[in-house]
Amino acid sequence: MRVTSLKTGTQFSFDLLAGALTGRDSASATGTLHVLGNPGGRIHLRDGGIICVESAGSPGPDALLLRTGRISESEWTAALTTGTRGNIGETELHVVAMMATQDAAFTIVAGDIEDCTFTPQTLDVPVAMSTAIDPIRLLQETSRRISSLLALKHPLSPHRDRLAPAPGSHLRDLGPVRGEILAHATGRRTTRDIAFASGRSVYPVTIEACRMVADGLLTIVPGTTVTAAGPQLAVPLRPRQMPRPTPPPPPPNPPPEPVSGDDGDDVPLPRSLRRQLLPKLFKQTERKKP
Repeated sequence: MRVTSLKTGTQFSFDLLAGALTGRDSASATGTLHVLGNPGGRIHLRDGGIICVESAGSPGPDALLLRTGRISESEWTAALTTGTRGNIGETELHVVAMMATQDAAFTIVAGDIEDCTFTPQTLDVPVAMSTAIDPIRLLQETSRRISSLLALKHPLSPHRDRLAPAPGSHLRDLGPVRGEILAHATGRRTTRDIAFASGRSVYPVTIEACRMVADGLLTIVPGTTVTAAGPQLAVPLRPRQMPRPTPPPPPPNPPPEPVSGDDGDDVPLPRSLRRQLLPKLFKQTERKKP
């Protein structure tokens, strides 16, 4: 599998998800992969292929469909009840479900993943892709999106960085996408919140918001973070406490006794340590020579 290099924090989340999707439990399996974390999510598998990815951190296919205006909220509710799709074709529904799946995978990896657990239980999926996609393809696309985000001048966390309009930004002539992002950037919303408010996917909103920060249209609100309880909740203040007394420093350890080389009890170093220490020892020996 070819994936682009990621940075440390995101690499850990990506590795956890990649290991779970390509592991023995998920190979050719049917069930649900539960991704625990913030925002976390669920990945629905059928015979090893992915038919849907859901996350509380990204809009689902219903929100994306409602934005297009092709279907109303009442029609969508009736469609879920009767199983009909109205005037939405199967190909269009598959494309929207694919967009939501790729965006949910990006949102999960851009957050914090604690653990992944696979269960053979199949859960109901409101909108599933008509054709399952291979986990490797989804991982490659997720890696590409994360790397594209990190390559920008001002990469934003879609879950933590809250945005506010920069002074004078409302006076500038902006396009419809930038204008909508600017209108929803209230100082309390992240790009994830703006995506929900505008009915757009998190990834394109985050990318465009990063460029708007670089262009001086948006500013990052300092000292704000988003908790796992919800995107609109502020971090509660803790009660003031008296400072604890600083414990006295521990007494210094006695210098180690020199080890004699004539005891015959030398323990060989592990191979990994020998590879690290031997070149340094040789360099020190060469420096001591007159």
